[in-house]
Amino acid sequence: MKLQNIYIQAYLYRRREMGPTEYLLLQRARAETLYPGMWQMITGRIESGEGAVEAARREIYEETGMQPDAIFVVPYVAAFYFAQDDSIHHVPVFAATVPSDAEVLLSTEHDAYAWLEYEEAWKRLVFPGHREGLRMLRDYVIENDRPMESL
Repeated sequence: MKLQNIYIQAYLYRRREMGPTEYLLLQRARAETLYPGMWQMITGRIESGEGAVEAARREIYEETGMQPDAIFVVPYVAAFYFAQDDSIHHVPVFAATVPSDAEVLLSTEHDAYAWLEYEEAWKRLVFPGHREGLRMLRDYVIENDRPMESL
């Protein structure tokens, strides 16, 4: 069995003046071979010579067309087992803020997107690591307004 660190997760969120924080979820394209139609945050591979933070910035832009106002480390590392190559993956989790009026430009990897309040976003996420990353973002960063260093 291999241990690998080749993926990132990034949650985009926006704070509205009159209302709760909203989280961006993307629906994987039906044409995708892996998990078609599944709702998720931004995910992607770390490319050769790239650090995890750079990968998160690049994936955010590639999958949404947005440049975040700020990007932060969420104090959580997701983990999952991938049976196809008998590997365990440790995935750093990031969060990024975007303006409340930012436009989403989807890549071909996704068919749809939705800005959702926490409860609805949590219901749409399938994997425990995805849900836990969202919960850590809400509990640690947003609700407790912990100071986070922008990367």
